[in-house]
Formats: sequence, structure tokens, C-alpha cells
Amino acid sequence: MELRHLRYFIAVAEELHFGRAAQRLRITQPPLSFQIQALERELGVQLFVRGRRVLLTEAGRALLGKAREAIEAADAAARAAQQAGMTVNGRLRVGYPAAGVFELPPQALRTFQERFPQVGTETVVGATGTHLEALAADQLDVAFVRLGVLDGELMHYRPLQPEPLLLAVPEDHPLAKLPAVPLPCLAGVPIILFPYGLEPLLYRYLVTDVLGRARVAPSIAFEATTLESACSAVAARLGVAFVGESLARIFAIPGVSYRPFATPPPMSKLGVAWRQDVTSNTVRWFLEVLDELAATNGNGHRTPVPAPALAAVPGRSPGLSWRDGEPG
Repeated sequence: MELRHLRYFIAVAEELHFGRAAQRLRITQPPLSFQIQALERELGVQLFVRGRRVLLTEAGRALLGKAREAIEAADAAARAAQQAGMTVNGRLRVGYPAAGVFELPPQALRTFQERFPQVGTETVVGATGTHLEALAADQLDVAFVRLGVLDGELMHYRPLQPEPLLLAVPEDHPLAKLPAVPLPCLAGVPIILFPYGLEPLLYRYLVTDVLGRARVAPSIAFEATTLESACSAVAARLGVAFVGESLARIFAIPGVSYRPFATPPPMSKLGVAWRQDVTSNTVRWFLEVLDELAATNGNGHRTPVPAPALAAVPGRSPGLSWRDGEPG
């Protein structure tokens, strides 16, 4: 049995018409009919009922699923061989998120390094605003950013991992006593935000979409450049702050309590951005790795869980270097 026999069989089984199947395969009908008959003789079973309508027999239905699996496996093997035969070199510059505990970034870096050890990977840690500027200046090839991109004509964006936002409040604040905080309760409460320059999409989302739709005029106490400074300000009773659920689970500050929001909670979302004019194979392969991992993890739609510490991921292999960017 040859792979072409299975391809012919699948085409007829899906079209249930020899003429349409022949057209789809770009061959004439008589050779197709001959090949199907040869396959039936080899297997010793009848695969189709031929008459006014073409129908699959029980044997044909049993073969169809396995035939598809065989073709998919053969195609995957061919792609793997072609990829392994390519000369892969160069560098990939990746913008890594400065804040947040997500599964996909470290997994993607580790998998990419294992699959393409010839590619030197430079990882730059920074906030979304810094990464978007670096992408626009062609100083990064791909970057993990929050919520989106500023210039949709210059860059592509693909969402990956969502996470709910919690409210960091002083532990003796009235809001700390609520099981869940309704957004209108933030009216008149001083709020600590990341600067627009560091997290432009997150800033816009919180001020316009979250607070604006709740009819809350934001009373911004001040802007904090790091999570540590934001939570320290909360502990000093200078205001409240929005914090990702993953960080709240591992970032404990004396005097700070984390409260969930009433349903539906505001959501942050980590995604990946790259320039639309990118032609590099390394970027394409990195995005393919992300697609595979996102599919394995349920298309990325799951609550993030703590990942290994940044310095431990993905193992500081010889082709991987780290460079700190702006804190976020």
C-alpha cells in the first residue's frame, strides 16, 4: 500500500464522487478508479458501494480515520526532515515581560532553544511600552506585550494568556472587608497606576474601559514604575492598585490585602507582537513554537500559574543571553 493510494482513497471518501475526487487530485477519473480497485484487491475488502451514489462501506469507514492519521504523520515527518535539513543560524531578539508569572514565555524560549540550538537568542526584559518602541525601531524581533499594539498597521498581535486583575488595598481599608469589590466602589478612591509610557494599552484599558464604563472618574494618586513601588504605596495607604492574579499569589507585602473584583473582573492579557514586515524564518519558527504550546495548553485560555523564576528560564544555555530593560 502506497501513500498515494491512501490520498486517492481519502479524496473519494470525502467527495463521495469519483469525478469530483479526480478533479480535486488533478488526475482523470479512469486512473483514479483503477487505483481504488487496486487498493481494494490488495486489502481484500470493498471500500465503496458504487451505484447512482457512491457510499463508504463499513470497511471504508474503518480505513478513513486511519488513512488520515497516516497521511498526517507522513506530512509531519516530511516537515521535520526538511526543517532539520535547513541551515539555521542568526539571532532572535525577544522582549520578555518584566512583570507577571506566565507559562508560555519561558516554555517557548526553552522549546525554541532545544529545537534550534544554532540560533542565538537574546532576551530583553522590559515593559510593554519599551518593547513596542524597540519593535518599531527594529531593535527586537518579537516581544511579549500586554493587551495589544499601538500601531496595527506596523505590527501584528496575537493574544496568548489572559489573567484576572485583583485590587491591592491597605489591609485596614473598608474595601479589604468586601468579599468582592464592585468597580463603582472605586469612586473617589486614590488609584496607583503604571505610567502610560510603560504600559500604554493597560493604562488605557483601566482608565477608559474599566473605570470609564463603571462611571468612575479616576483619582490617580501617582504612577509607579514597578510592582514593588506600587504595593509599597498601597501599604503606606496612599491608594489602591490593580495587580495581576498570578503576581498577587506570590508577591506578599505586609499591610497589603488583595481582593477580587465583582463579576466580571477586569482582565489583563499577555500576547505576542512582531512587525508586519518581518521576513525572518527565526521569527516564523518562534511563532510556530508558541502556536504549538498554546494548543497544548488549551489555546492559551487558562489561568496562569506560577512559573520558574526568570533567571532560571530557560537555563542560560550558551546561545541565550539576558539583558535587562526598563522595569515594569
